[in-house]
Amino acid sequence: MKNYSIVFLLFFTSCSISNISRQNSQNIESQESSAKVSFYLTKTSSESIPLLIPSVMNPNLSPNSSSAVVLSIGQQVYFKYKGKKYILIEVDKSIKKGDKIEVSELLKKRKEELGLK
Repeated sequence: MKNYSIVFLLFFTSCSISNISRQNSQNIESQESSAKVSFYLTKTSSESIPLLIPSVMNPNLSPNSSSAVVLSIGQQVYFKYKGKKYILIEVDKSIKKGDKIEVSELLKKRKEELGLK
């Protein structure tokens, strides 16, 4: 009977440790996805650029302007071209607090990558 108790105890402990490890992994992933970064979307060209940031805002970047944003890692910023929505940038860990992202140049590059215009 003692052998069954020991086997059960070892099995139960193993399951508990596995469950705790899985919960810790999920917590870390959740923290990473909810991490936010503060940076600037700047624009040096002479035309306005409307952007779409779902569940945050839809800024219209004015000519020669800079807009501060605080976005979550993984958040996508879109632009529209001929009525269709395209990803301009996805916020990731490479974007650091205070970075300035030149939207005019980025938009030109993305349009080329997507074969637009």
